[in-house]
Amino acid sequence: AFLNVGRGDVIEDESLISALENEFISGAILDVFSKEPLPQDSPLWERNDVVISPHLSGITMEHGVPHLFLENYDRFVAGKKMRYVVDWDRGY
Repeated sequence: AFLNVGRGDVIEDESLISALENEFISGAILDVFSKEPLPQDSPLWERNDVVISPHLSGITMEHGVPHLFLENYDRFVAGKKMRYVVDWDRGY
């Protein structure tokens, strides 16, 4: 799998989609994109092998980001409540 929580220009969307379609990678977990926000018509939204999270800034301890991201991914896959979920009705 491919995990990008750093910079959106690390990989082009078309290259990522090609890698997924050709099964060079089994999936992608994406927090950043070459164009942000990710356009609504992006084919990445429709893929079952792609997990998209909102790119939120804030005070973060860099060494903790991969651990928290992967922990929440595991919780999501297991159907458990994730940590630090955005409540759109409350606005945060």
